[in-house]
Formats: sequence, structure tokens, C-alpha cells
Amino acid sequence: MFWERFEGVAVPFSPLVGPLDVQGDIARCYEHTPRGALIAAVQISVRLDRSTRWQKILGQQVVAGKGNAAYARVRAASHPVLTGKAAQITGFRIVSYTPQTAVVGTVSRDPAHRGRTARTTTVKWEGDWKLAPTPEGSTGSAPKNVDSLSGFVFWGGF
Repeated sequence: MFWERFEGVAVPFSPLVGPLDVQGDIARCYEHTPRGALIAAVQISVRLDRSTRWQKILGQQVVAGKGNAAYARVRAASHPVLTGKAAQITGFRIVSYTPQTAVVGTVSRDPAHRGRTARTTTVKWEGDWKLAPTPEGSTGSAPKNVDSLSGFVFWGGF
């Protein structure tokens, strides 16, 4: 596995797990496994939140429905976090997994919250992993402050 920056945030790549196809801001073709779900959740959520071409990602890599529409409204009214202020992932855990739905937890070093924050992100299998935003239009649960990586696997690129 290796890491590259996308708009200031380190995102994971695996030649076996994915993304196997990256064209512009779209990173797709993930393995249908817990590891594939993990990498997809991170790749898609970071790209969706950081890209100026987020509508294209939303149309191709986000589950259709209420969360998708809510995300579009919230994102259109917001401004991306400055590159130097972006959270960087430092740990992960698989919260739950079925071949249809995966919930992954991540811990990030977050300058905006002055420390580490944890959140969950859900992806669903629809021929590839797609992000399932919350009904409120977020790419994951609200960040919660955590003191350590206890319960998480250390993971990070930069």
C-alpha cells in the first residue's frame, strides 16, 4: 500500500485492493472485501469533500437518495477547508461488514478540533463501493474527540 495526497489529504492506494482506476477526481474499482470498503470509504469521502468537481463524484460514487440530495445542498453552501487545516487519517477499524454494506471507523489528526477525532463512514456495494451519506448530508458521522488510537489500527500516509 502507498499514499498520495489529494487536495492536501493523504489517501491510500493498493495495487490489489484499489482504487484500480483513477481518472481526474474519480477513483474507482475497489475489491469487494472489507479492505476494499475501507479504502473506498476514505478515497470517496475525501475526494467528495475536497474536490471542486464534487458534483461529478456525487453522481458516480454516492448512493442515490435522501443523503445524496442533502449532501448536494450542504456542500453547495459550504467552502472546503484550507489545505493546511485538513484532517489527516491516523487509524481505522472495520465497525461492521456484509457483502452489501460496510461501516468503517477512522481517527484523524484534526487541526480544526485540536487533536484526534473519530467518525464512521458507510459504503454500499452497487457494482463497486459507493459512499452512503447521512440523511443530514454528511459523508460520515459527526466527529468525536478521542484521546488515543485505542481500538483502532494505526494507519496513515504522511
